[in-house]
Amino acid sequence: FNFDVSLTPHGGDLELMNHLSIELALPRPYPVTEMSMITHAARLISGQNGAIMEILPEFEYFRDIVYHFKHAVSGATAAPDNVEDGYVWLPTDATLKWTVKPISENDKTLQYHVTAFRGHLQEFVDPSAVG
Repeated sequence: FNFDVSLTPHGGDLELMNHLSIELALPRPYPVTEMSMITHAARLISGQNGAIMEILPEFEYFRDIVYHFKHAVSGATAAPDNVEDGYVWLPTDATLKWTVKPISENDKTLQYHVTAFRGHLQEFVDPSAVG
């Protein structure tokens, strides 16, 4: 998973979802185009299409562990800044909630929209903006 590079599935993500779809006998897009494969992969990885999560529940844990790690080393803030003093975070607050959304009205390519900690968007620090 290259979440730190792009929140749109690409490269290895597309290959992984294609191979898992074949191995697990999941429906695949037809005709196969780059856009259809991106949409297919985004829905599978995010869990919007729950087929992989149903067959391989550990996939969800692996995805979230990778995301949390890459997010932690990116330098981005996981929790919102405007939290009242003394607020007690619970383990459930750290649970990632995944959806997919189009990049824009003009670009319908799906990208992950990941939130946690009271709905705080889990964004990565843009590497080109650092240093």
